[in-house]
Amino acid sequence: MKAFLSLSGIIIASTLWLAGPSFAQSNPAPNPATGGTIAPIPPKDAPSAPGSQTANNAEKEADSIAARIEEARKQGKDVRNAEVEEKQGEAALQAGYKAEAAQHFQRAKEELARESGGV
Repeated sequence: MKAFLSLSGIIIASTLWLAGPSFAQSNPAPNPATGGTIAPIPPKDAPSAPGSQTANNAEKEADSIAARIEEARKQGKDVRNAEVEEKQGEAALQAGYKAEAAQHFQRAKEELARESGGV
């Protein structure tokens, strides 16, 4: 009987020793979408320049600028600078920087106006 009690005591002690870590707080599993355990920071808008269009209109403006550039190209105008600004605006828009994209689109419009003879 004594051996049974000591054997059961060893079993109980080892069970408690092994079960202890499972009650501790465990680290969360890494999120493969973000590459870590912390939620990603939402993209921030760059500050708007005075007189620039609002960040909400940036998506709409992207299509408009592309059409204007194509039209100017058909008319034989130099649209290289406007295309550079438009591409930078598209990249900023894809990265979530709507205000920055709006600034690039505004500069693209200014470049097109400059090529048309107006400022």
